[in-house]
Amino acid sequence: MRVKLVFVGEFHGKKEEIVDIDESKRYSEILESLGINPETVVLVKDGMPVPVEELAEEGEVKVIRVISGG
Repeated sequence: MRVKLVFVGEFHGKKEEIVDIDESKRYSEILESLGINPETVVLVKDGMPVPVEELAEEGEVKVIRVISGG
């Protein structure tokens, strides 16, 4: 299965990544394999937020960096 991750925000110059995965991978596992902490991003697929612990589906997913401050 192929997942295209499109990065929005600061990801050390990364714009997108195409990943071939097993069907039983969670989005969090994909992100961790790319060195991205899943707790620091929001995923959006087809205009809807997707939980990082959800099983990955084929297609394009936007990975948006979450910035918080106080």
